[in-house]
Amino acid sequence: MSHVLKRLALALLLFVSVYAPAFALVAWLHARVEVAVPLIIAVSAGIAAIFMALIAKRPKGFAEFGLARLPFSYVIAAAAAGVVIGAAFAYIAALFPARSPLDLSTLRPWMIVVYFVIAAPIQEELIFRGLLQSLVARGISSQSFWAAHFPVFFTAVLFGIIHVDSGIVVATEAVLLGLIAGELRRLSGSLIPAMVFHAILNAASALWPSA
Repeated sequence: MSHVLKRLALALLLFVSVYAPAFALVAWLHARVEVAVPLIIAVSAGIAAIFMALIAKRPKGFAEFGLARLPFSYVIAAAAAGVVIGAAFAYIAALFPARSPLDLSTLRPWMIVVYFVIAAPIQEELIFRGLLQSLVARGISSQSFWAAHFPVFFTAVLFGIIHVDSGIVVATEAVLLGLIAGELRRLSGSLIPAMVFHAILNAASALWPSA
């Protein structure tokens, strides 16, 4: 148990180490939202990739963190689930609109697509289901049901917590997204299905007509 707790503590430390420099840089530059969003995405993803390179075990290397090929059937399943669940999430979000912590009103439509439908799913899955989930799973040697699913649950809850400032509905949806994306990552051994699923959910929210 102490070994697991150490892994959790390390995962939390890496989480802070990934995001803190990005937000500090944005604050230091007093960057506008058009610059702040891609800057946070790029810097945090870059730091996560550096951590992966430093702690990767050989011979797996980056494949340990889900940067690996997979059967295409997982991508199809992720896309199908994304369409159905994404529509449900977008409908619920439209019923209970939440204010974003950032003023996104100045972003052009192409920025919404590039930042939130393409870049953010890659960045967030790289960090949460790639770096953090893999690191926690590395610290659990048991083959029990709890051992298999705890890393998924832990990172999903953490993913929900960072979305709390957008409201309880968004945070709850983030936890559910994290659980499904985490299972896709665990079962497939790759981040690609999780990224596809995440991107479709974000696209559904971006494209759903507002009230």
